[in-house]
Amino acid sequence: MVNNYKYFLVLSEELNISSAAKRLFISHQCLSKYIKGLEARYGVSFFERKPKFALTPAGKTMLDTLRQIELSEQNLENQLADIKDAKSGTIHFGITEGRYPIIVPKLLKEFHNLHPKVKLNIHRTTSPQMQEMVLNNSLDLFLSGVSNLVSHNLKYEIVVNERMYIVISDNLLKQYFPNDYPQCKETFAKGADLRLFQQIPFVLNKENFNSRILLDKHLSELGVSLNCINELTQPDIHYLLCAEDYAASFCLTMYLSGINQLNQFKNGYSHLNVFPIANFTSVNPLALIYHKNKKFPSYIQDLKNIIKRLCSPYSTPIE
Repeated sequence: MVNNYKYFLVLSEELNISSAAKRLFISHQCLSKYIKGLEARYGVSFFERKPKFALTPAGKTMLDTLRQIELSEQNLENQLADIKDAKSGTIHFGITEGRYPIIVPKLLKEFHNLHPKVKLNIHRTTSPQMQEMVLNNSLDLFLSGVSNLVSHNLKYEIVVNERMYIVISDNLLKQYFPNDYPQCKETFAKGADLRLFQQIPFVLNKENFNSRILLDKHLSELGVSLNCINELTQPDIHYLLCAEDYAASFCLTMYLSGINQLNQFKNGYSHLNVFPIANFTSVNPLALIYHKNKKFPSYIQDLKNIIKRLCSPYSTPIE
């Protein structure tokens, strides 16, 4: 069963024999013969052929088992590498697009200086996608919030607790608080009550993203909703749109430096204000997340330590 088990794993991901064969660098006929032989051996069908190619219940059971075998093989290789004291290998690390420029350049340099023979592959994608990648053994660990974790097979280590802030331009404040501007800025600096911002247009994150989960929980407790005119996943685009007076938005601690840079260089943009949110006590726990049964080589701990140190300044607001 375990011979060429990666054939089954790749086909389960692609759900197309031609695409899977191309990815595996084998012929369509070779992969088709492998699957037919496997089904003949166990006397069950692992894939539905019509109306579309899909895993059967037996196929899903086989997939889960082979994922465990793959994880055990990876764990064995990692443990043997430590026994041999071999400081070489490959790490697959995931991070969201917005955090990439903040963390990765320094991370790559510091880790390479410490372990020049270990290749650090960086994967930029969304938190839900990174969860799937960890569970299918294609990612070792990733940096993300923990609000949207969906599997009990994931384990995490919190590296920092971030605060959330509202971001709004001077021009939008003038437009929506004409009788109180600029005095309202002093009031909001002590805590902006979101009940006063219901008419203002907002650009928000997607609903399954950590920051949006925290925000929606707070709005539900207040019993109000915001005027969301757009949903985007890239934080830097949020703040550029704020600087264009298109909408207001929200910001986690790690992204405050980017807003400060926009205000510093201006380039024709409106000045952005960053206010704490009144009565908003929740934090965004930013964590290193990985499979609970994963056994790492020793140099992964060095990677974790570097990431924790790079994230530590964001535990308090940047002035």
